[in-house]
Amino acid sequence: MRKILRFLFFLALVAGVYAPAQAQNETTVTGKVTSADDNSPLPGVSVVIKGTQTGTTTNADGAYSITAPGNGTLAFSFIGMIAQEVAIGNRSSVDVKLVSDTKALNEV
Repeated sequence: MRKILRFLFFLALVAGVYAPAQAQNETTVTGKVTSADDNSPLPGVSVVIKGTQTGTTTNADGAYSITAPGNGTLAFSFIGMIAQEVAIGNRSSVDVKLVSDTKALNEV
């Protein structure tokens, strides 16, 4: 019984030290997504942390906010636009201009 309690105490100690260390690497990234054609804001753009299922969408003004690791990459995608990936690089603001995918529009 004592061995079990020691093991549980050890696990709790390791988890208590590891969790705050992980949280320190994360930052809130904000930005605006606009069209490269006319600089108009793009609402509903999907913003996902590459390699995860964590994401958000832009609001009516093209603005977004997401908590991501500083060394992560954000993937932006929108129908009719070429998808783009941007490394965060410990920045707190990442603005993106998406380019129209004229090839896909011609096929429609």
